Amino acid sequence: MKKTILTLIISIFFFAPLAVGDEEIFPTMESKKEFAQEISDLVNSAWKVWQDSVVINDVDVEGAKGMLRTGGFGKPVLTVSSMLKSFDREGRSQDYIACVKAVLGAIENGMRMWQRGYSHMDIPFPQGVSCVYTLPPCNNVPISVRSGQSTGDSAMEEGELYSYMLYRAPRQEEGILVVFSATAKAVAECFNAWEKSCSLIDILAKGGIAPAPAPMGMGPGAVRGAKGAGGKLVGNYFDTERMYQLMVAEFLES
Repeated sequence: MKKTILTLIISIFFFAPLAVGDEEIFPTMESKKEFAQEISDLVNSAWKVWQDSVVINDVDVEGAKGMLRTGGFGKPVLTVSSMLKSFDREGRSQDYIACVKAVLGAIENGMRMWQRGYSHMDIPFPQGVSCVYTLPPCNNVPISVRSGQSTGDSAMEEGELYSYMLYRAPRQEEGILVVFSATAKAVAECFNAWEKSCSLIDILAKGGIAPAPAPMGMGPGAVRGAKGAGGKLVGNYFDTERMYQLMVAEFLES
């Protein structure tokens, strides 16, 4: 596997050397595949619970535009503890457990940063264009998560994920570098695909102020100050099967 000079420097200065008598954590291709499968399974179950639990509130609607500002859906978040619920520690070495926690910690940190920094300033509410007195209850037109933006995007990119894992590696070992690098790349790619395939949906907007009807007023017009809440993330879940396949492909190339 190709390594940058930075990776080599970090490996030298921040990893404890492999002690005499210590066994490698990932000595074979099969051991790497088993880790990839275990990590994928842990993320899979927790991600579904997280995605189904998200509620999108505090959306401001002005005319046809709904605005979810930064921090609008800060909870719940995907956590290490939720991903570890189905993890069986029996027979696992402390170093192996440390590697699992390093990977899951990177995902928790990345998702937390991304979620807290997420905003979407153009969620479609076409009914808001022409209203009388107020906006009657209506749902947004579904729109992809990817069409928004986040100040925390970089935390779910390959480099940031890998760095997080690297600093929490239990010791210096080529197999760990290979596994962490493959995991970071796979998570970043699958997250990018998830953003495109999952949508903001069912945000229920109502209220606000709209023009009075003619002849007393100007007739129907754009609403101001309406509020939206109760939205969900609907669509594909994070593709952990693809994550596993990408990790294995990286192992074969390393």
